[in-house]
Amino acid sequence: MSDNKQQPRNAGVRQKRNNVASNERAAFDNLGLTKRNAEYMYRFNKALEPTKLSAEKKAAAVQDMVNELVEGQKSGRTAKNLYGDIDDRVKYVVEGPQKDEAIIGGPNYWPNMVYNALTFFMIFNLMFGIMYLFSPKLLKTSQPVGITAILISALVAGFILPIMPRLFDPKIKHKYNGWIRVTLVILGFLVWMAMFYLAQALPAVVNPVLMPWPSIIVGVVSLAAMMWVRRRYHIRGGFFG
Repeated sequence: MSDNKQQPRNAGVRQKRNNVASNERAAFDNLGLTKRNAEYMYRFNKALEPTKLSAEKKAAAVQDMVNELVEGQKSGRTAKNLYGDIDDRVKYVVEGPQKDEAIIGGPNYWPNMVYNALTFFMIFNLMFGIMYLFSPKLLKTSQPVGITAILISALVAGFILPIMPRLFDPKIKHKYNGWIRVTLVILGFLVWMAMFYLAQALPAVVNPVLMPWPSIIVGVVSLAAMMWVRRRYHIRGGFFG
C-alpha cells in the first residue's frame, strides 16, 4: 500500500478554478486601482457575468468604471462611494438610470420618511432633555422648545430629507437642471425653518415644554421605534448606517 496520500478526485479542477479566479483578481490589481477598489471591480465583474448584457456592453461598463475610479482615487473616492452596493450597481448597468420624475421620493419613500422623522424627534428630545437636566436654569433663562414644535420640525424633516439626496444622485436621470435642484433644496430648508419657528410661536397650551426626564423618555422610545423601522424596512442610509 502506497504511503502517498490519495489526492481528492476534484483537486485538479478546484486548483484550476482557483488559479483562474486569482488571475482575474490580479488583472484588476494591475490597472492602477487600490486594493479595495480592485476587489470591488472583481466582484462587480463576476456579478455582471450572468446578466443579459452582451459581452461588449459588459466590457465597456467595466472599463468606464475603472477609468472613473482611477481618476476618483486622486481625491480619495472609492468604488463604494461612487457606485454603492454591487447589486445596486449591476442593476443600474443592466436596467439603466431611473427616471426621477417617476419616483421623486424613491421606491422606499414612506419608510424613509418615518425613519427620518423619528430620528430628528429622538435627537431633539434627548438633546433638550439632557441639556435641561444638567442646566435646569435654561428652562427659565432661555426660550425652551415645545414638544409640538419639535414634532412639526421632525415631520417636515421626514418628508423632505429622503428627497434631497436623490436630487443629486448621478444614477438617476433628472428632469430639472442642477440650478433648479439647488433652488429646491434651499426652498425645502426655508420651509423647514419657517414651520419650526411658526410652531414655536404657538401658545404653551398647545406647545408645552416637556420636563427633562419625560423628554429623555420620549427620546429613548423614539430611538427604539427608529431602530425597528430601520430593521423592518432594511433602510441603509441615515443615522447609524
